[in-house]
Amino acid sequence: MVLAASDELRHPHDDGFNWRESLYFNFADAGNGLGGWLYLWLVPNKPLKSGMLVSLYHGRHEQRNVNDIAMKSPGHLHRPDPDRWVYCYKRDFEPLLSANFDAVELGGLRLQRTRPLESYHIEFADDAGTRLELEGEFVMPPYDYADGEFSTPWWVAANRYHRTWKVRGDLLLAGQRYRIDTTGDTDHSWGTRDMETFSTHTFKMWSLQTPDARKSISVIEQGKGCYLGFVNIDGDIRSVRHIEQSARYSKSGVQAAIDMKVRDTADRVVHARMDEMFSFIGHGEPAGLWGFEGVGRYDVEGWGPCTGVASYFWPPTVAPDRLNETGPL
Repeated sequence: MVLAASDELRHPHDDGFNWRESLYFNFADAGNGLGGWLYLWLVPNKPLKSGMLVSLYHGRHEQRNVNDIAMKSPGHLHRPDPDRWVYCYKRDFEPLLSANFDAVELGGLRLQRTRPLESYHIEFADDAGTRLELEGEFVMPPYDYADGEFSTPWWVAANRYHRTWKVRGDLLLAGQRYRIDTTGDTDHSWGTRDMETFSTHTFKMWSLQTPDARKSISVIEQGKGCYLGFVNIDGDIRSVRHIEQSARYSKSGVQAAIDMKVRDTADRVVHARMDEMFSFIGHGEPAGLWGFEGVGRYDVEGWGPCTGVASYFWPPTVAPDRLNETGPL
């Protein structure tokens, strides 16, 4: 369906315990060797109804609780050695946020819609001197996953859209300033998010963009044989039809040697490879899901070098040291 500017705003919720609405922004910054994601969510039927997260990472971090370690560290910064660090700031609030998504502040994270369907201004400041200020420009209209070849499963919020963005700005962290000028992927979802059901399925997500963001993909394999997302080539946006992918895994489950072919409904094929992620963090959910989110450079046939994200989560029944034996989950 065609999404209007009003879809960037909040949506009516039902009384289901697992109803959730969220905004998510990521970027892969090859110049600085770092990745980042910003997250704001509302769960109106739970005791803590509003929350936010800022996660920034440099280098490779295999601990599944590394964001928790960073959050509890001085300045919310975990630095195991001079070349590796993780910053994480997360807060949950009991009241339901009253502001709409065109101008919202929560926990020091401020989102301001500057032009409907075109741009956002994002700021963040914590209590320890970290500052982030970004200008985000969307280079495509919102792509509704409901328009795809496959239906979005009800338990991951059936209403959702993604879009590619350009992001420019400055990060001040531990006295060091980083100039950010790159691309990334964003999403906005609302509906039931049932993590107990989610945790019984494998989840793999890839997004990548050319430097000018005119070509991009944002795709998910949600369990075996369910493919969600889009291929965007110069504004011609088509649903993904099939994903063929393989990877090699370390004993802790870190993905490398990524090789994937994404076919869309116009039979266009995007073939992308990544030797290894230049930065990643481990992750674990209370429901038992575990995995990694990381950033790296993809080599894409016909497109050239692209930066992007590889994010994947496994059910607790999947053993990390068996992934090479079980095939391309």
